[in-house]
Amino acid sequence: MDRLRRILDLVVGGLCCGLLLVLVVVLAWQVVSRYALNAPSSVTEEVLRYGVIWMSMLGAAYAVGQGSHLSIDMLRGWLSRRWQLRLEGLVVLAFSIFAGVVLIWGGMRGVQISARQTSAVLRIPMSWVYGALPVSGGLMLLYAGLNLADLLRGRSHHVPAEDMAELPGE
Repeated sequence: MDRLRRILDLVVGGLCCGLLLVLVVVLAWQVVSRYALNAPSSVTEEVLRYGVIWMSMLGAAYAVGQGSHLSIDMLRGWLSRRWQLRLEGLVVLAFSIFAGVVLIWGGMRGVQISARQTSAVLRIPMSWVYGALPVSGGLMLLYAGLNLADLLRGRSHHVPAEDMAELPGE
């Protein structure tokens, strides 16, 4: 499981970093072409828009895997260690439901609906853009499964390791 997580982190993190690099280069070209050359590129705006969509969705999946997604820690501080783990399991379950229903099922519907549409400038199928939803949903489900396996083995992203050791005697 740890090896799968490392490989997945490397691939998803690498894709996010590579995509960010491409977006920075495209943005720099947009600025140069617009202000220095007085000939704005029409392609850069769509590349940036669709690139940000993909980077956001892949980054969200990566955040789920790292346990660094948006959360409210107020409730966690009031709970015992055992209930903290149960709450974390509930969060994993909620992410799984969201990823499965909204991102994968809803995203696939979006891909199907947009299959015949193309983007205005790049002329790429819009299903490629909407494909970010089910891809990130699948990654989130995979990460949620890994997070759940970690919880079942007594490892957590949020409960400190020294607190995890005290759980059986609680």
